[in-house]
Amino acid sequence: MVSKKLGFVAVMAASLLVITGCASSTVNNGVDQSKVDKAAQALLPAQYLDKGINVASDIPYEPFEYLDESGNLTGFDVELGALLSQKLGAKVTFNDAVFDTIIPNLEAGTNDIIISSMSDTVERQAKVDFVDYQIGGSQMIVTKGNPEGIMGAMDLCGKTVIVQNGTIQIDLVGNMSKDCKAAGKGAITITELPDAPSMENALRAKQGSAVMMDSFVAQGAAAKAGNGKYFDVINDPDAPNGYDAGYVGVAILKKNTELRDAIQKALQSLIDDGQYASLLAKWNMSSNAVPSASVNGTKN
Repeated sequence: MVSKKLGFVAVMAASLLVITGCASSTVNNGVDQSKVDKAAQALLPAQYLDKGINVASDIPYEPFEYLDESGNLTGFDVELGALLSQKLGAKVTFNDAVFDTIIPNLEAGTNDIIISSMSDTVERQAKVDFVDYQIGGSQMIVTKGNPEGIMGAMDLCGKTVIVQNGTIQIDLVGNMSKDCKAAGKGAITITELPDAPSMENALRAKQGSAVMMDSFVAQGAAAKAGNGKYFDVINDPDAPNGYDAGYVGVAILKKNTELRDAIQKALQSLIDDGQYASLLAKWNMSSNAVPSASVNGTKN
């Protein structure tokens, strides 16, 4: 099984991630019992209270999970994991995993859950259940200045688009290619790479005309890579919320219903007490909020 270790431990203390040297990244090692949601904790199988919850996450994938300038693990998903940890009164440990092996990691028992900006799809629901925590879509980044004049999906016809292995963007761009061929234009060539940094490097090396990725990741790359000098993000007027916008969720094996229900209860508690809204606002994601902690919200 392909899996990478982060090489450190992060513990939640006050509201900060404190780094010490070890082989994984743990949030909320110390629990403030006054903040535990007893109803959610009561649903959690005892084994997770004892050993903690092991999370698979594809790192880096900024702004969801990445290392800051000091080498500390941070991001929306990481902070959500810390809040869930506090609600459940259980340790949460993040481990880096290659995205296209991330569900097999659960099946092999390497990890317990996935928190990795994973889209809730009907296809994935065959193996895992999702506790939905966000609405997400996809956008493109192109070389700064947009030299090829790409403004929307049909401008990709006959070009090469870079996507990440195992992601929904593979099917998304594949469907765009079908539309190109139906319109009598050239098909889109799809190049799959393992992670966001390699996709960005390939675009800079002119190995493709665009990268298709999660909207917030695209926006972050355009804003930060080369201090904003490397990429532009394309805002397609035909897809104002991003292409194929839909639910993003925490993934749990279908057989682990008690763990799923505990996480759902903990997330709903965060929604009800306002901590979820505050976290979204911190990361400029308020418009992508879910109204409730649904399970398998994607239906088709």
